Amino acid sequence: MKKKKYKPGIRATYFMGFGSCLVLFILMSALAPATPDTAILGKWQEVSWEYEKLPGVQAASLGKAISHTAKNEITRDLVIHEAETWEFLPDGRLLLHNDKNRTKPMHWTLKSRGNILKLDHGEVAPEHYNLQVLNDDEMILYFNTDLQAKGIAKMKFKKIHHNNYAQKIQ
Repeated sequence: MKKKKYKPGIRATYFMGFGSCLVLFILMSALAPATPDTAILGKWQEVSWEYEKLPGVQAASLGKAISHTAKNEITRDLVIHEAETWEFLPDGRLLLHNDKNRTKPMHWTLKSRGNILKLDHGEVAPEHYNLQVLNDDEMILYFNTDLQAKGIAKMKFKKIHHNNYAQKIQ
């Protein structure tokens, strides 16, 4: 059987077409946005607590910070009580660090479209938080509270970026 010969120009065109598609695929994969499951990984420092919505309160008066006393009252029955740094690990563990160098382990999962954060401690019922903002620098969680505030509390976190050795020596 006689082997079919292709013209060199056609062979080069196919090779360049395949190479272009491969490069485009690699670029699109590298530039694809992170999923919430990967974007949440790392350490997050609690920045503020604010009232997002209170029944019977005008919208103009919203946005005021929740006092430390009110925060303690709101979080009294929550597992996030007294945690100031949250560390999300890829294996589904969440380490809550407080200012006294105590660490509380628990499990985290993202539900629905990646907008519901479920925290499971195992000793109490799981807690659910509404994940409103998640990007490279900021995470904002909302949750309903039935205690003193009786509204929606907004928890704001900033991501703790660790510099690698090359960045430290510059």
